[in-house]
Amino acid sequence: MKPPLDSAGSAHLVIVKEGFKRLEMALTGVPDRVPVFAQIHELAMKESGLDAIEFFSSAHALVSSILSTAHRYDLDVPLLDYDIYNIEAEAIGQKIIYSRHHPPDVDRTDPLIKSWNDLKKIRKPDFTADGRLPMVVEMNSLYGESVDQNPTLNFCAPFSMAANIRGMENLIMDIMTRPAFAKELFNRLTDEVIIPWILYLKEKFPKSRSVCGSDAMASLPIVNIPILQEWIIPYILRLRRICGPEVYVPNWVGESCLQKPEAFLELKLRVCPDFLEGQDPDVAKIGPAVYKACAEKNRVALVLGIGAGFLAMSNPEEVAERVKQYVTIGAKNGRFCLYLCNIGVTTPLENVRAAVEAVHKYGTYSLKGILSL
Repeated sequence: MKPPLDSAGSAHLVIVKEGFKRLEMALTGVPDRVPVFAQIHELAMKESGLDAIEFFSSAHALVSSILSTAHRYDLDVPLLDYDIYNIEAEAIGQKIIYSRHHPPDVDRTDPLIKSWNDLKKIRKPDFTADGRLPMVVEMNSLYGESVDQNPTLNFCAPFSMAANIRGMENLIMDIMTRPAFAKELFNRLTDEVIIPWILYLKEKFPKSRSVCGSDAMASLPIVNIPILQEWIIPYILRLRRICGPEVYVPNWVGESCLQKPEAFLELKLRVCPDFLEGQDPDVAKIGPAVYKACAEKNRVALVLGIGAGFLAMSNPEEVAERVKQYVTIGAKNGRFCLYLCNIGVTTPLENVRAAVEAVHKYGTYSLKGILSL
């Protein structure tokens, strides 16, 4: 089977390589322009013409459509994204709901773990056969061959996986009233499922230097600071200690709930030490200057995300103005990237184009490394 990018030709590959180089420069210094990338698997599904069941069951269809969609909307880097939160859970037996029009999701009416006895269901999967684990390996292989880059390896972080197989309300009650049960749940997930899966992926893709955990459920106000410090951060640090420093978790949100959001930003950097990520609506409420100050204080790169809801509900002029604001503040002195959060099937495509065009207009650096604004 030919890699998905073959049909796009060598010119497309050159553009992709330029985008990766721009991203690399932006994370460490000053590139020619602020890179822009996006979570586009839902948009890619729509543009593929396939229904969700077909799309999320075919490595070739998913990778091919993500690459072509990223190219079509002039995104610098095609992110290989999919329903990451379901993969390990499905492999150990959690029921997943597949529908024709929406991405797969766990069956929240029927959690895998209902009692102490169910904890024995948490065991090391067969990575060559269980669920869609083999498909994830195939996707990473196709992606790497197509873009001539080492893929970012993805996994579901312990807290979000626990919430998916136990139920969020049950999990919070366990932490408060049955901590021994909750600790055994987290230990088993971390040691029996997630660590072996990460190590297997690293064995398959030994040159990959980025292992990204998704953990949106470990966000405020779903959890609080004490839960983060006792039940979430230690398990991510265990992953980093055993699997390597290339493991990170960037996507907690909710700092705008706090009077002093800076303290939460510092917690984010404990599990994602190389860059700070902020997303709307937090960035819109707090302002991008708070994030830039924290990033510069800690000498890390900054990634700001334009919110999925904002992209879906606004007009192109509003989108361009927000991009201008974030780029103007975030990109000073370099080390800045712009991220378009999940672009859904209902997001107006003119808003996507407006965001990318605004980055090109306001995010170009001069020869002296000063933004040309």
